[in-house]
Amino acid sequence: MSWKRQGDVSYAVVAKAVEKFIDFEALVYWLRPLFRGAKVLLPPHVTLELKQESPSLLEFVSRETLAADEDKSRSWQRLFNWGKDHVLSQAKKEGWLDCVLRQAGIHPRHVRLVDYSAPWCKSRRVNAALPFPSLRQWQRDMEGYVRAGRE
Repeated sequence: MSWKRQGDVSYAVVAKAVEKFIDFEALVYWLRPLFRGAKVLLPPHVTLELKQESPSLLEFVSRETLAADEDKSRSWQRLFNWGKDHVLSQAKKEGWLDCVLRQAGIHPRHVRLVDYSAPWCKSRRVNAALPFPSLRQWQRDMEGYVRAGRE
């Protein structure tokens, strides 16, 4: 891949799509523990934050919550796939989706999101009674996360 052009798309357009996708990933990873329970229930502050950050994501979550109560293991993956298609629709339509996904996959923020996901979900299972954090608080925690070593 040339750093200046990938087909007919500029690096700046790809970089913007990568950032937009990683922002979406942050929302979805923040929500992930809510999809692990017997029933998906969004706390009121989560609903408000989603309404502000991504109304279309809130609409999808609401639809999925009603339709997917029997299949919890796949509902989060459906959410993730929907978002990828929604957020990266232009890249997919114009043929540069793989370029965005490759760049996102090596982006330091994406790597941190993925690394933080497992301990985040585990801590929510262990401490389910604690209030669910705001997106901003979760992002601060995720940005400050440093993995102690290979597990």
